[in-house]
Amino acid sequence: MVALLSGCFVDLDDRPGRACDEASPCREPRRCIAGACFADDELDAGKPDASTGGGTAGGSAMGGGASGGGTTVDAGPVDAGPQPLWQQRLHGFSDVTQDTGCTATIDPSRGNLVVASVMSSRDGEDTASANVLSTQRLPTRLEGRVRGRLTLGGTPRLAGNAPFAELGAQPDRVHLQLALSANNELVVSSMPMTVADNAVSARYAIDGGWQRGDYLFEVRWRRGASRTVWLNGQQLGDVALPSTTVMAPPDRFRLGLMRLDGADGGPFSVTVNSWQLTEDADAVLGDIP
Repeated sequence: MVALLSGCFVDLDDRPGRACDEASPCREPRRCIAGACFADDELDAGKPDASTGGGTAGGSAMGGGASGGGTTVDAGPVDAGPQPLWQQRLHGFSDVTQDTGCTATIDPSRGNLVVASVMSSRDGEDTASANVLSTQRLPTRLEGRVRGRLTLGGTPRLAGNAPFAELGAQPDRVHLQLALSANNELVVSSMPMTVADNAVSARYAIDGGWQRGDYLFEVRWRRGASRTVWLNGQQLGDVALPSTTVMAPPDRFRLGLMRLDGADGGPFSVTVNSWQLTEDADAVLGDIP
């Protein structure tokens, strides 16, 4: 499966209903109501103590009335929906993995931003990642959604793949891996007996190739159903995840550089920031600041 996408970062608008707090305020004209971002015209009758007023029949994101009239509705607090299990800026990481001469630096003053730098493409010099190992912060239902930003400090010179995000079970069961490829593609893959009975891989071509700058990734998956991928707000495609067996949930989430199959030996670095992870495939994750 191949999709074309320009290699640039697109700033996404706020989504109605996304979670909000003092650290993640809403953008105008939306405001934080009961922990969720909504504008007045998006709440309609679903807004607590809102009067529908007269008018024609209709609906809204919060559920409009079936007919016109002047009925007053008390819908109670707005339900923000499923919340992330893990957020980079709030929960941080359990530890780091670093090969010789490589570094995975975590900056708590910038929302636990991670700068992952490797020395070369040689084995033993090409891994630098920050890891989440807490089972309380990882999906347990073999479905989920992940969203976050990868910043490239320069154009990667690759001979193969450079995985930068990986959700899996030790020692080698990968439920989800995102990787840059030498063919200017995004490779999204999983190993057998994880989210599907067999290995499932999809490749999405990046028009213009990987360049220096920001990229916003989002993936939704559900075992036995499908996996959908977005880049910079544009849906690249989805693939089926056929499964008839019961599988173990993941026990680790890694961000940084898991491997560098380089063409010139390196060094190379990436920055990962504002990632969020949930175990509900239908969850609406907050915007990336």
